[in-house]
Amino acid sequence: MLGNGHVQFGERAEETDQLKGWNRASVRLHARAGRPHVATWAQAGVVTAADLLAGDEDPRPGAGSLIERCVDALRAAGVTVRPKVRGDVGYFARDIAQAAVDNGCDFSLGVTRNPAVWRAAAAIPDKAWRKAKRMKGAQVAVCDYAPAGWPPGTACVVRRVKVRAGDVSSDPRARRRRTIPKDQLALALDGLVEHVYAYSFIATNLDVSTPAKAVAVEAWHRCAPTSKIASGMPSTAPHCGTCPPGPGRPTPCGCGVPYWPSTCLPGCRNWAGWTTAPAAAGHTWAPCVTGC
Repeated sequence: MLGNGHVQFGERAEETDQLKGWNRASVRLHARAGRPHVATWAQAGVVTAADLLAGDEDPRPGAGSLIERCVDALRAAGVTVRPKVRGDVGYFARDIAQAAVDNGCDFSLGVTRNPAVWRAAAAIPDKAWRKAKRMKGAQVAVCDYAPAGWPPGTACVVRRVKVRAGDVSSDPRARRRRTIPKDQLALALDGLVEHVYAYSFIATNLDVSTPAKAVAVEAWHRCAPTSKIASGMPSTAPHCGTCPPGPGRPTPCGCGVPYWPSTCLPGCRNWAGWTTAPAAAGHTWAPCVTGC
């Protein structure tokens, strides 16, 4: 999983009367900002490669190097399965998709809502839509769109979510408005329809040759960053704070429910092995019980 954020360091400036009430980020004059750019082994919740960029630096040009170092780290850890590179729409770039393929990975990247992809979505037959997994009111289909120059086999998966017209904000800055086709948005704002659809798009080289496979890929892309359940996590996967649900049993970390030891590799004899321990307030990654 690719991701980036912001971190600020340096001296904090004093707020003036003129600046009070502004966004806090805007009042820290003369501060220097950095952007941590990381690749994460999503299953283990472990950062495998990272760069510190300038606060205004585009992370996309360096993503290829990040992918290469991440794959090297996975191989060194004994991972033999083909990795999948997941990135949001900020990583919609041909070079990133190609870097994934060149390093022996599949990819799943968010797509910017451009005119070509909107046209392709509008052409999807009604009978092609299938119910999405774990998302109420959502449907999934594959549209006839592939970004120019991307690796062979790239396909575009579309998710649409039904939105009540009354829930569409009249504020032109509202993010959801950008996910709704302009003609539907106009009808909703004029009160001429009861609902509209909000759309999201994914460019991927994963197998989406059947509706069921497309639904599975969309669910993986949407859920992988937070639930860490992609690529074969067992049904007894961790459930501690941000971890995915699982049947409750006491564990080494003391949180009282199943918890996957972060130091164990998939396939380890203790990967799904749990022991009993008193409940504790802390929710932290636990080392493997036997130190393997």
